[in-house]
Amino acid sequence: MSSGIQERSDVDQIPVAKRPATSPPPRPQTWLLKVIMAATGSVFIMFLLFHLAGNLKVYLPDDPQGHFNEYAHWLRGLLNPLLPGSTFLWIFRGTLVACLILHVYSGLTLWIRAHRLRGRHPRKVHATKHHLIGRTMLWSGLIILTFIVFHLLDLTIGRVVESKQFSTAPTYTLTHGATTTEVTDAYANLIHSFERWPVAAFYVLVMVVIAFHLSHGIWSIANDFGATAHRVRSLILLLADIVALVVVIGNASIPLAVLAGVIA
Repeated sequence: MSSGIQERSDVDQIPVAKRPATSPPPRPQTWLLKVIMAATGSVFIMFLLFHLAGNLKVYLPDDPQGHFNEYAHWLRGLLNPLLPGSTFLWIFRGTLVACLILHVYSGLTLWIRAHRLRGRHPRKVHATKHHLIGRTMLWSGLIILTFIVFHLLDLTIGRVVESKQFSTAPTYTLTHGATTTEVTDAYANLIHSFERWPVAAFYVLVMVVIAFHLSHGIWSIANDFGATAHRVRSLILLLADIVALVVVIGNASIPLAVLAGVIA
């Protein structure tokens, strides 16, 4: 007489295998690297906009050389006399360097992890504009890094310009009432640098690369911090493209204006 209860099959009677221990999450964790990328990227976005505002002083109709050199001198003595000399400027530079190191390290680490996860046969996805730009973020970042080194040597430190154009770094006299101050002529450095068409062309090309990198970066920051609503994402995409266009047009116009003789 059957009890109504089915006997377990031989397969069911095999004890469940012990679940293998999962490997610990990689260090630093991916979410932390994305937060670092977003935070340092935000610093760079603010710096680019601030830097652009200073660069556009070359277009002021009344003594652009004086205004530009006064701006450069103001940067060097920011927060004086609270902080002596160029102390704040060096703190600011150190902060940017630290952000750059963290940004590059986080970006490379995330790229390596994503490359390993995709494997040899990655899944095909619909290729949108930001997807295509995202695939090239590592390479555009390396181009920007190369440009930063050249830009520092050429204009900030002045080694390239000084060796090719001047026996000594040019100076400019700032006048405030009865007080005169002899400062480095940053305006002359800029003009003489962009008068060389290969430098001007390289600068314009990198500005275009920065625009794409910046546009995708702003979108990624919003996405990583949870801006997933359709309307919000559309607004962020529009904002990212506007900021990128402002940066590329504003900065790229300067070497073109120098080559055309508009700024001299």
